[in-house]
Amino acid sequence: MIAGYTILLSLSIIACFYLFVRNSGADISGLPETLFYAPQSGQIVLDSSITSTELHDYFRSAFFRYLPLLIAGVCLLVLLFSCGLLFCIRVLERRHNRIIASDLRELSESEPERIREMDLKEEYQNIHTRLSSYEKDQQRLHSFIAHGQKNLIMLIKARLNETSDPLLIRDIEKLAQSVDDILTISAHRDASREMVDLALIAAEECDTYRSVYSNLSFCFDEDASYEILGKEQWLRRAVDNLLDNAVKYGDGSLIEVTLEQQHNSVLLRIRDHGMGMSEEEAELVFEHGYQIRELNKNGYGIGLSLVRHVCNLCDGFVRVTSRAGQGSEFVLAFPSA
Repeated sequence: MIAGYTILLSLSIIACFYLFVRNSGADISGLPETLFYAPQSGQIVLDSSITSTELHDYFRSAFFRYLPLLIAGVCLLVLLFSCGLLFCIRVLERRHNRIIASDLRELSESEPERIREMDLKEEYQNIHTRLSSYEKDQQRLHSFIAHGQKNLIMLIKARLNETSDPLLIRDIEKLAQSVDDILTISAHRDASREMVDLALIAAEECDTYRSVYSNLSFCFDEDASYEILGKEQWLRRAVDNLLDNAVKYGDGSLIEVTLEQQHNSVLLRIRDHGMGMSEEEAELVFEHGYQIRELNKNGYGIGLSLVRHVCNLCDGFVRVTSRAGQGSEFVLAFPSA
């Protein structure tokens, strides 16, 4: 359609120019005439000679006589063709809107209804509202199931403490952590947040892991503030997953946990000196369900996607620097509260 419009408009403009050139020629009979009396012959003689300036002015006036008509004609043609093109586009747009709205209605409702021309925006809004409602229902369901499971797990754990079976207690703790992961993953950015001391969470997690991995250090400035906006449960699961990976793949090397405050941001660094990974693997390690082939220990993958999700919930981000055989460093950055 655009090509046809361009060709038709171009031909019309060319036709206007042709008519203009054809009708703008200067008629010699219209040149100014000078009459004088020849006393020798007693006759009146016609003198047709004129100056170059007069000739130039004459042809210029003849040329510009039709120029306004040409400009008006071209503008009129452009306006007419533009209106015609706009009308065709509107017709096609309405036709496509009816088709799309009809398809959307068939997907969302079992009984087809007649779609009005202006229903497209309304249909999009209705579908968006329903999807948002489904998402909230899913989050509430996850939260309800997870909280119910967690309460049951805590009850079982309390009863198992009486038996003093460390293996059973450890398995129950892992199950409780998985429930916490479900609650964290199902959290949304619109969830309410509170002031959380990241230093306190990191210190408690480091103390927990020192009982099974003594080669672990934690450094921070006691006078600095490491408070951020978030939830303790989210951040505790993020730090726990990173420490768990560092212990699994650190090969017994030193694990360094550092807290810093730079440019109104709180940075948490967790570095190990273990097997590490390639740059290509580091770019994919935060994808949900991704696991490095050599690291098939249920560590990298879901846990790190949870870490990234927690950072997004707290308006932060996570980065990893790693080289094969030289270890990995994960950096979590959050805006200071």
